[in-house]
Amino acid sequence: MPFITKDDFPASVHDDILNALTKGNNAVITENIDRTIDEMDAYMNARYDTTNIFNKAGNDRNKFILRIGVILSLYYIYKAHNPRKLTQSIVDDFEKAIEDLQKIQSGKLTPKGLALPSDDPTVNSGNGFPVQWGGAEQQGDSW
Repeated sequence: MPFITKDDFPASVHDDILNALTKGNNAVITENIDRTIDEMDAYMNARYDTTNIFNKAGNDRNKFILRIGVILSLYYIYKAHNPRKLTQSIVDDFEKAIEDLQKIQSGKLTPKGLALPSDDPTVNSGNGFPVQWGGAEQQGDSW
């Protein structure tokens, strides 16, 4: 079962609106969900085990990540249907979702319960930079 399904959309959009946007073609929904998962993976894969995250289904899924995915998918579905009909609310939600992904990528936002890419819990626990800088305490030498 995929991470995001058509059944997840009613929390964000009514079924009749979703069916009107896709003209009843579920392949449109599936294709946009797949693209969304790829996009989210690109933001998150350096910090988290995205294979583990996106292979979960039902109540095992992280609700925060699921919400971001639904928002992104819905935005792309609206945009494909009629980009001039995008409401400001949908655009605002999309921009917030992208900001959240960027914060996850930089380590400024750490959703609870996401699997790290290895068994070591200290992996990627830094401040968001791939290299952490520092040095030894300065010595007071005298000759």
